[in-house]
Amino acid sequence: EKYIISVLSCVRYHNILNLLRAFKILINEIEFNIKLVLSLQILDKSYYNFLNSYIISNFEKDKVIIINNIESDNLPNLYKNSQLYIFSSYCEVFGLTSLEAMAQGCPILISNTSALPEINGTASDYFDPDNIVEIKDKIKKILVDVNHKSYLIKKGESHVKKFTWQNNIKKTLELIDS
Repeated sequence: EKYIISVLSCVRYHNILNLLRAFKILINEIEFNIKLVLSLQILDKSYYNFLNSYIISNFEKDKVIIINNIESDNLPNLYKNSQLYIFSSYCEVFGLTSLEAMAQGCPILISNTSALPEINGTASDYFDPDNIVEIKDKIKKILVDVNHKSYLIKKGESHVKKFTWQNNIKKTLELIDS
């Protein structure tokens, strides 16, 4: 089955509610069946309960699937088989999950806040995390525009190569030497 994946902590600043709102609009506009898979580490139980209530009230059963506290060994297959990876956070220092998804050939869609554009460069599409219609439109573009999706995958495959352990060690040693 086709799905979109988001891997994030269940905290308010990760803006999951706006992602759900955008997905709700999207599924009424597209002509194919797609699900949203949220792989969550639950840090805010009351927010998690709120999101669950929202999902039950607004979606058909199994349209939004929540996987709690998944082992990191299982993530590569989720990324690899996903139509796209989306990260809706307002605030993130690095955003490692986007690079993990790129490494698995998954196109990336990320909010345009904090350090996320700096880390992901031109290998991702970006959106305003407060603009639900823009989130929906950007998701839709990746899902329906095969050429754009392929472009993002190729950019991601190239971009993620910058983040190897060898490059990290080399740059660290250069800083120490200077």
